[in-house]
Amino acid sequence: MRAKQLAARIAVVGMAGILACCPMFTSAQNPKRPARAAFVEATSGPYRIAGILVNAATDEPVRRATVEALKEADSHAVASCITDSNGHFALTGLAAAKYQLTASKRGFRTAFYDEHDQFSTAIVTGPDQDTTHLRFKLTPGAVLRGAVTGDDGEPVANARVMLFQRPKHPGDGARTAQVDATVTDDAGAYEFGNLAAGEYLLAVMAEPWYAVHEGSPAKRNPALDVAFPVTYFDSTTEEGSATPLVLAGGSRLEANISMHAVPALHIRVDSTGGPDRGAFVPNLQQTVFGLPVGLEGAEGISGLRKDGVMEISGIPPGHYELAQGDPPRIAELDLTSNQPVDPNAGSAALAVTGRLRMASGSPVSGDPTISLTHTDGGSGQSLYATQAHRGLFTFDAVPAGQWAVMATGEGTSLPVVAVSAGGVRRAGNLVTLRDHATDLVVTLSDAETRVEGFARKDGKGFAGAMIALLPRNPQLWKALTRRDQSDSDGSFALQNVAPGEYTVVAIEDGWQIDWTSPEAMARYLPAGTSVTVSEKSGALIHLPSSVTVETP
Repeated sequence: MRAKQLAARIAVVGMAGILACCPMFTSAQNPKRPARAAFVEATSGPYRIAGILVNAATDEPVRRATVEALKEADSHAVASCITDSNGHFALTGLAAAKYQLTASKRGFRTAFYDEHDQFSTAIVTGPDQDTTHLRFKLTPGAVLRGAVTGDDGEPVANARVMLFQRPKHPGDGARTAQVDATVTDDAGAYEFGNLAAGEYLLAVMAEPWYAVHEGSPAKRNPALDVAFPVTYFDSTTEEGSATPLVLAGGSRLEANISMHAVPALHIRVDSTGGPDRGAFVPNLQQTVFGLPVGLEGAEGISGLRKDGVMEISGIPPGHYELAQGDPPRIAELDLTSNQPVDPNAGSAALAVTGRLRMASGSPVSGDPTISLTHTDGGSGQSLYATQAHRGLFTFDAVPAGQWAVMATGEGTSLPVVAVSAGGVRRAGNLVTLRDHATDLVVTLSDAETRVEGFARKDGKGFAGAMIALLPRNPQLWKALTRRDQSDSDGSFALQNVAPGEYTVVAIEDGWQIDWTSPEAMARYLPAGTSVTVSEKSGALIHLPSSVTVETP
């Protein structure tokens, strides 16, 4: 189904299948997070995987937890055990192979061994492999709870509490994303459980239970014509003043929010399209951290008045985007008072059409979802999406600016290696939209090559290193960078690599480095390993020499 951009503002929570990673960097890296197996297969072999499972927050043994070994090829469980009273586990009778190791227990976040950023270290069994002294850290889930109250301390029931997470690396284009939402109960209480460690922000939307916005201006009761502005922790209505909440593994935080009713706003929008044009329906959309969140309590668009003006009533003060006019214009509004809206306010919203092509010349498979992510920063909606049909796609109205183009098909990212606009082709997935309708040609890569190698330090295979495959062409950095984590014998595999020239680097404890930044990664490139992938490279490339593990 093709999305209508003015009428359907797509929230990031609904886009999880499209942008499972961060807005600028796609999920084509194929992180090691397989589904849990439905059964356990019998195996026979002389090898075993053993160690101790500990609480990552307290270092205490985790008792009565389930530990499983999964076949790397298909993620089926081949062995399973329960940790003993000292947290010890042992998986026996294993053949020489590579296994993913996972552990789970209620109150903890199910995890893979030595997990970082959705990557993990697989355990390789076989001759001369030490797989019986593992220390597996399992992180307890964090809990965030609190209460929402209104004026006079009364609980606010049915308030919409939205949880946002700040990006780990504030690289170019990385934005705050909504990760969860809930509704307060009759006592105004809310709770988010089993959260990952990270930095979060809270925003609350609600409508006073007694609010009434109907009637003409002369007949409205000011005491009832009120609204709650969007309120952020710690009880501020200014988005920029929101207090971040830092959660560690297993932490329990309480975050209470007080909301205060203020006079509701009413805006008037000229709904005439101008001379010789028909009327249009304006669309008002509230945004929080650049994401569309809908309107809470607003009565919506009232009837058309004789002078061609439509009224939207019951609006809380706050930041909005208004789509109006024909052709449409998108205006950012910081509403603080009742007001008419200038029909010429804002900037023209562009019709963006395009077609997809494969770099190899093969037909485009299926109907990928195409998304545009704003990279300019600042306020306003940051994400638009639509579905291609037979290789063609349309965005009805997108503001001018710089956008990252991404494509996702059947849960797999399709790397965008070039975008043509106005007949000008540029490498990478960035495009600048100007003040006129634009036709794009988006070139996708089949990206079917797998690059395998070994990370070594002091002549030995090194486990747990961050492996990054970095394009030589900086314009392709955001589209084609791939990552992995080295396994217990130092082996790694970089999936879905598009044709191009790259440098592979291995970094010990590199998970805190902003790998999205070419500047941050530049110091590791001289010691990296070069690799060229071409259309003729085939499905697999083995690096002829090992990659030296570097230290941050």
